[in-house]
Amino acid sequence: MSQENVELVRRAFEEFNRGGVEAMVDTFWAPEIVYDMTPAGIPGFGVYTGYDEVRGFMADWFSAFEFDEWQLEVDELFDRDDRVVAMARQYGPGSSSGADVSLKFAQVLTLRVGKIVRVDNYLDRGQALEAAGLSE
Repeated sequence: MSQENVELVRRAFEEFNRGGVEAMVDTFWAPEIVYDMTPAGIPGFGVYTGYDEVRGFMADWFSAFEFDEWQLEVDELFDRDDRVVAMARQYGPGSSSGADVSLKFAQVLTLRVGKIVRVDNYLDRGQALEAAGLSE
């Protein structure tokens, strides 16, 4: 099952790049999706549950970018049982400054029955791997 999960996550990132949040709803995310920003330690962001809360968070997050020029790239994917760890980066011009913004991050995505039910976000690769029960 884990290779299927890796492929599902890969497709989810590709679709997100094409269609944003709405590409995720129903197709990739379970209705009870939990999107947790607390492991990243970014002040002002917390835990978001369900489509509406995650949509709201994403709208706030992406308001800092010129979304039409924003890019998300996945560098590596690792599987562990019902979880996939994604090492990724996002970049694009800031919406107010136009300055190039780049952020490397990691996500631990938990899947059940072909849907992503939880996304835990990290800024530290090692912490994400450890959280998923993997080590470098």
